[in-house]
Amino acid sequence: MKTSYFRKLIFLLLIIAPLYITAQVLPSEVVGGYPKGTTAQIIATTTVESVIAYSTDEKIFYYYDGTTWVKLFSENTQIIVDNELFFEDTNYFYVSVRINATDWMVSRFSRTDLNDEAFAMGTGAQPADLTTITGLTFS
Repeated sequence: MKTSYFRKLIFLLLIIAPLYITAQVLPSEVVGGYPKGTTAQIIATTTVESVIAYSTDEKIFYYYDGTTWVKLFSENTQIIVDNELFFEDTNYFYVSVRINATDWMVSRFSRTDLNDEAFAMGTGAQPADLTTITGLTFS
């Protein structure tokens, strides 16, 4: 009798739990790729440490340090991440970022599979057009 009760309880929990479990980085934004919102929306949101979000009004990235949102600027106002370029095709979103004077990174995010994200890194000229970006080797 007890086994039947516990089986029913577990079954009920498996059915009901997904109704109450949600993941949210920023309000009304799909989780996948970089979340975006106005600076006010980003600052008003609490999330997990290391999340990066794009401010649509300032056109810069913020990251969450576990307590507060921080601009991707250093203390002396030198830009850490420079030249964020955004591209998309029918399958992916791409973010091309200059990391420093010689290095760049392109992040690729699937439009349909949240687990499909890949990166390409290099030196020299930052990829600045969709044709160049889609020709990169991602890992």
